[in-house]
Amino acid sequence: AAQPAPETCRGPAPAPAAPKDVAAVPAPAVPKAAPLPDVGPLFEAAPSPARPQPRAKIPAREKPPAAPEAAPAEPRPKKRLPPVLAALWACVRFVVFVAATAVKLAALALIPLFLFWYGYTVDRNGWFQGEQYEREIAMAMLDGQNISNFDRMEEREITKLYAQNLYEAPAAVAIGSSRVLQLNRALAGTDSFFNAGMIGAEYPDVMDSYYLFDRVGLCPGTVVFGIDPWLFSAGPDANTFKRVDMQMYNEFLRFGLGHTDVEVATAEENMSFWLALTSPAFFHETMDYYIDNKENGMRPSVVQGDVMAQPTDVKMADGSLLYSVDFRNADQETVNATAQAEFTASLINCEEFYELDAAHVALFEEFIAYMQAHGSKVVFFLAPFHPNAYNWILNFPQRYSGFFQVENWLRQYAAQNGIPVYGSYDPEAAGCGEADFFDAWHVRGSGIAKYFPGVPAIEAARAVGTLPDPLAVSPRLPTAETDPVL
Repeated sequence: AAQPAPETCRGPAPAPAAPKDVAAVPAPAVPKAAPLPDVGPLFEAAPSPARPQPRAKIPAREKPPAAPEAAPAEPRPKKRLPPVLAALWACVRFVVFVAATAVKLAALALIPLFLFWYGYTVDRNGWFQGEQYEREIAMAMLDGQNISNFDRMEEREITKLYAQNLYEAPAAVAIGSSRVLQLNRALAGTDSFFNAGMIGAEYPDVMDSYYLFDRVGLCPGTVVFGIDPWLFSAGPDANTFKRVDMQMYNEFLRFGLGHTDVEVATAEENMSFWLALTSPAFFHETMDYYIDNKENGMRPSVVQGDVMAQPTDVKMADGSLLYSVDFRNADQETVNATAQAEFTASLINCEEFYELDAAHVALFEEFIAYMQAHGSKVVFFLAPFHPNAYNWILNFPQRYSGFFQVENWLRQYAAQNGIPVYGSYDPEAAGCGEADFFDAWHVRGSGIAKYFPGVPAIEAARAVGTLPDPLAVSPRLPTAETDPVL
């Protein structure tokens, strides 16, 4: 018997094919199976793995609760001082605090104070007290010492330092060029006298000489003004300004005469000098400067022995000049020949001087009024020239026409302003002879004594109104109208 066809997952298996030699027998009809439900694909894509979640934090282990603190012991009650003692104690504590603070601040300030003091005292740049060499000369002169080697000194600086260190105003001061330097205390008639004359002085030097005393508030009672003819010249040889302290002169014009158009050092520039004193670098340079000067022996040469026998010129304690023994003792023939030769070459500082310069005249008049306004009584001092020299000048009325105008103009001005005049450029009018001169320019003390009575006598005459008439003396003038042909 035929076995039924096994069923598959898709339904009953198909019937086996009949053998070829067997007649085909139709297969019984099989009912159509119902369609299977759609169950989708046999295999589905695996889902993408999910993003790992962050790991949960493990909670920190809690600290066990601290044991409760013991209740603080109650402080013992302090004993209160009586109100009076409490206030006194508070004052003591405050005073101690202030004192301790002051000591600490003082200790901190010692270093800059020492730097300031040392820098100012040594003053390596001469900003505050002048160069050390000139400063020691000035201090020695104030102590009454005479100084040798006059030609190596800086007169302008020494005069400034001398005035800065005075304690009281002198009774009299002489100003001018080297032609007034023979005027000393004996000839002035007072011990309270200083000769501030300067070699080669031009008009700014003369004015500075007085201003040095004014700027420290020590204006002299009497000013003996040695007036040279070239102070009124605009010629080039009378205005070289080689030795002039222009900074001091500008200061005088600005603060002495009130010329506001003149520039001077500003307060900021001056302050920078003072601030430099506290600089460690400046202190180091100052120390080196002091050591070098000490080792090199840069010291003033105080006169030893007889001052009248010195081989060099001597700056006397009163500012006057004592020439060397050889120069003072030169024979008269040599002096006369020297004077003639000096003027034959030229009249120093008076070349190209044909008339009084109007600007110089105005400045001169302003300067006289300035000195009088500061309480100083003015005396005109005209130092004569050697007779041979003056006689030679008389031969050149045209070449030196300005020279001959000066003295007569000064006498007119003096008469109008009540100023006494002593001396004359003409040695004959001054009463001096050949023996009263060192050379063509400089009169000896013996010559000065012939026409200058001394400050006390002059002021006594001024007090009673018996000063000599400036117009009573007339210098000799050229008789010719033209210069000789040389």
